[in-house]
Amino acid sequence: MQVTGKQFFKLLSKDSEFCAQLGRTMLAASVIESELKLYLNSKSVDTSDRPLTFGQLIGLLKKHQLLVKMQPALETLKIQRNYLAHNLHALLTGMLEETLLPRENLIDLDVHTYRDRARESEENLIGLAEIIARERKTILKRVRK
Repeated sequence: MQVTGKQFFKLLSKDSEFCAQLGRTMLAASVIESELKLYLNSKSVDTSDRPLTFGQLIGLLKKHQLLVKMQPALETLKIQRNYLAHNLHALLTGMLEETLLPRENLIDLDVHTYRDRARESEENLIGLAEIIARERKTILKRVRK
């Protein structure tokens, strides 16, 4: 049965599997942010003077020409994470243009689609965090030699 955006938001908020997945995605985002800080510090870029957002960390990578090939993927993940973290209600209530997730012709089973998108984002965040961690460890090994 088709539901309105507001009804669908209520379905999402009551779906324990979606909420758990969204939580895991946000935790994965904190992992990649920590790995980016550690990586930047390993390249002598100081990140300790203030809390930095995911976007600000990517900005530092750009400024210092670091992880250049990874930057587009990081930008995409930042957009996806921000969308999940900040824009679901605005999307579903018509305040935001439909882009990354559907808003029109939703049915209750579309909760699975939203859950799957959050899971994909989590997996991508963790995957890139692991690559960044390996790169950082390689840098540290070179410095120790």
